[in-house]
This record gives sequence, structure tokens and C-alpha cells, in this order.
Amino acid sequence: MLRLSSLIVLLLFVISPALAQDIVRTPAEISEPNVAERVRQLESELERQNTKLDQLQKSLMEQQATIQALLDKLSAQTTPAATTAKVTETPATVTAHSDAAPGQPQTPTVEQRLAKVEGQAAKIGPIRFSGDFRLRWDGIFRSATQPPDPPLEHVQNSRARYRLRLNLDTDLYPNLSFHGQLATGPLNNQLSTNQDFTSITARAPFSLSEAWIEYRPTKEIQLQGGRVLDIFADNSRFLFDDDLRFNGFNEKYTHTFKPNGAYLSSLEFRAGQYILSTPNVAVIAPNSPLARAGEIVGTAGRSARLFHQGILANQTFNKRWSSQFGGDIQLYDHPNQIQLASTQDGLVLLVQPGLGIALSGPLPGTGNATTTPGGVMYTAPGFQVARLTYRLNYAGFTHGEHAFPVTFNVQVARNVATSLNERDAMLAALQVGRITKRGDTSFLYVFAIKGANSLISQVTDDDLGTNTGVNIRTSHFRFEYGINRKVTFQSLFFIQDSLRRSGQYPNFFVPLGDFAPRTFRAQQQLVFNF
Repeated sequence: MLRLSSLIVLLLFVISPALAQDIVRTPAEISEPNVAERVRQLESELERQNTKLDQLQKSLMEQQATIQALLDKLSAQTTPAATTAKVTETPATVTAHSDAAPGQPQTPTVEQRLAKVEGQAAKIGPIRFSGDFRLRWDGIFRSATQPPDPPLEHVQNSRARYRLRLNLDTDLYPNLSFHGQLATGPLNNQLSTNQDFTSITARAPFSLSEAWIEYRPTKEIQLQGGRVLDIFADNSRFLFDDDLRFNGFNEKYTHTFKPNGAYLSSLEFRAGQYILSTPNVAVIAPNSPLARAGEIVGTAGRSARLFHQGILANQTFNKRWSSQFGGDIQLYDHPNQIQLASTQDGLVLLVQPGLGIALSGPLPGTGNATTTPGGVMYTAPGFQVARLTYRLNYAGFTHGEHAFPVTFNVQVARNVATSLNERDAMLAALQVGRITKRGDTSFLYVFAIKGANSLISQVTDDDLGTNTGVNIRTSHFRFEYGINRKVTFQSLFFIQDSLRRSGQYPNFFVPLGDFAPRTFRAQQQLVFNF
């Protein structure tokens, strides 16, 4: 027992110092391994977060680069491959065929997405807004005649002009839509929407230029009614002036052929019926202006009308070549009323009652041969204008980032309602390039001849024919430069000669004869589209 007690005492003396050492250790010494571990964990977590931040920053930079590339692409021209598939947006357009398989959904292009965004941005309720503003310098110069030619004063008209047009469009239903346009310009000039820098500080008029409803019962049929473009309008400066609009109706039926190796891609049947006047005269009296225009005394005053119909055949040879060939005919009822409207008596009878206001003067644009000097009866007994047109489109070539498509167009027309001289007209045009983005350029040359009995001067172009729409031979040059995607600088130059003089044929009197010196016209303009 004594020995056991001695052993216990000895163990206590040995263990006690070790326990004492553990008891006297500080809390910092006890927790030092745990703190170090936690620090290492925090450092590891911080390193992982820094790695994630670097990855996020890199991803953000890549997204910014992608957005910038998309913006650059939106402001740039489409690729040459896409350009070959595109066609012009005029009624003389050839319909492009898709390369996608039937029924296969197509991904919208960047340009289509941009157009959709812009359309939404310029939309208030159901109405979409667009338009353009053009600022122009316009100069017309012609020297005076010298004896023994008939006296004719010189022309020196240098002026500044502008044009503002506002478009309103809506598609309330899939097959029914409305289009309207308000435009500046004098009310008594059907050939121009330009407003001169004049009238001291009076405000320019802003009036209805276009308004029609379009109904598409099927994808092949298009019907329009209201104040419409001519159904064959193509901005060529040949048949009609670019600013001319008709009150009436248009119809178009398009038959598309399935791609089967044939060149013919579609046929377009077009027709237009336009009401030009409503005399509202129950019985024509002997002293009536209508009687002087050749109407039969004792009959009711009939409306002047235009019926325009024809066919266009669109051809696609391959992805780079396409063409359009067609023919049409204009049939005028009572065309002398158009010449009558260019006199004071005709203005009061035919024009002002429909507008409800008194205009400052009759309609401009005379130039046809008449039976008497300044008369109201055309020398041609009627106007039935038959036309053939051919347009060849080539995708063209590229220079740097700019594409240069090529278009050649030739048109010939004859007034088949008469066998008199000067009943023929023709136009040939060559265009290289198209403005789609900044830095693009375009060149156009047009040569035209219009006989005094071929087309009606009051409806044909008033730039290609200055001071007379017919009895002319004109060369026209145009250069365009894209300042930005929707801003274009244009430079136009016209050289015009008259063809015939009064008395050269029986009952043949023209307001501007061939003795008139050559006329020069220049236009410099900026065009803004929005």
C-alpha cells in the first residue's frame, strides 16, 4: 500500500509540469493554426474572385467589340453576295429568288433587323413616319438669239430651292394599308414640289401630294385608289415627271414562275385609270372654253381621262444578271383639256373649282405643237402613246468597300394616234454605282429625244426639258456621293437643244423653236432622308 501511494505521488510530480505548460499558453498561441488556415482560405477565395472578375471583364470587352462590329456593319454596305441578290425598289424591279429550301425559316439579316428597329423608332401608334429634305442650288442659263433669228431674250436664273416631304404609312390589317405624303411646293405647279427662296418672308405651302389605300386580296394582286403614282412610274424622267401624281386607281397582278432553269421569273400585268378633270358642264355653249378646245357644241362636257395598261416580263439569268422587258400604252380621252388648263380660261373652268381656291396662274409645262400660236388644241389629233422598255441589271464590281452595280435602260415611244411628224420619243440611260453608305458614289448619263407630238408636255419631266417638256434633245449627267447612310450630295447637269420651229409643218406652232440657243442647267443639292 505504501509502495502504491509512493508511485501515485511520483506520477503527479511528472504530469503536473506538462499540464501547467498547457494551462499557461495564451489564447493567441492556441488559435494560431486556425487563423493561418482561415487566412489561407480567404486568400484562395480572393484569388478565385479576381479570376472571375478578369473573366467577366474579358467577356464585357468581347461584347463591346461585337456591338461595335454590328454597328459598323449596320452603317456599311451589304456584302457583294447580298448585293447581287438585291434589286432596285422601283416598279421596274426584278423579284429576287431565295436560295433557302422551301419551308425553311430564314434568319433576318442585320439590315432587315435595322430596318425593323428604325420602323419602330419612327412609329407613333399605328402610323409610321418617314420623309426627306432636299436643299438645292438651281441655275438655268441660255444666251440671247442673234439676227436673223427671231428675237429671244437670254435666260439667267440662279436660285436656291428646298423640298420637304413627310410620309405617313400604316398597316392596320395584313392585306390593307394606307400611304400619305405631305410636300412643299407651289399649288399651281403639278411638276414640282420645290419651294424657291423668295416671297420675302412668307411661309411656304405644305399640301397633299400622295394619298392612297392599298388592298392586297392575295399576294399576287395589288389594288390602289386615291392620289397615286402612275403604275409604270420608274424615275427615269421619260414618260412622267418624278413629282407627278394622278387621281384614280391602279391595279397590278404578278405571276411568279417557279425556278426551273428558265430565265423568266415573273410577269406583271399593270393598269391605271386616272381622272384628270370634271368640267361639270351640262351643255357646251359656242363661247365655252371647251368649244375652243375642240369639244362639240351642244353636248355635255366630258372628263379628261388617262388609261394606262401594259405588261412587264422579269428575267433572272443568274445571280449577277437580270433584266426587264415590257410594253404599255397610254390612252388619253379629251387631251386638249390639259392644254386648256395651261390657259387662264381653263384654269378657272377645270382647275380652281376642284381646289376651292384661286391660283396665281395656269398650269405650267407647255411645249407641244398646237394648231395656232399659244392655242388650246394640240396639233396631234389625239394621244395614244405606245412604249417599249428594256432594263438590264448587272451586280457590277467592287472597289475597296464600295460596290458599283450597273444598270442600262432604253425606252422608245410613239404617239400612234397620229401620223404627223415628231411623234416619236426615246431615252437611253446608263448608271454605275448606288448610294447605300458613306463614301459610295454613283454616276448616271441620260440621252433623250422627245418630239413635239410624242408625249404630253404638261406631264413629262421638267428638268430634262427646261421651259418645254418636249421638242427637245437633252444630255443629262448626274454624280452622287454618300456623305452618310442617309445623307447624299448630288450634282446634276443638263444640256438641252430644241428640235423644230413653228411653221416647219402644217398647223405646227411650238413655244420654243430650234433657233433658241442651247440651254444649260446645273443643280447642286444635299438630300437628307429620315
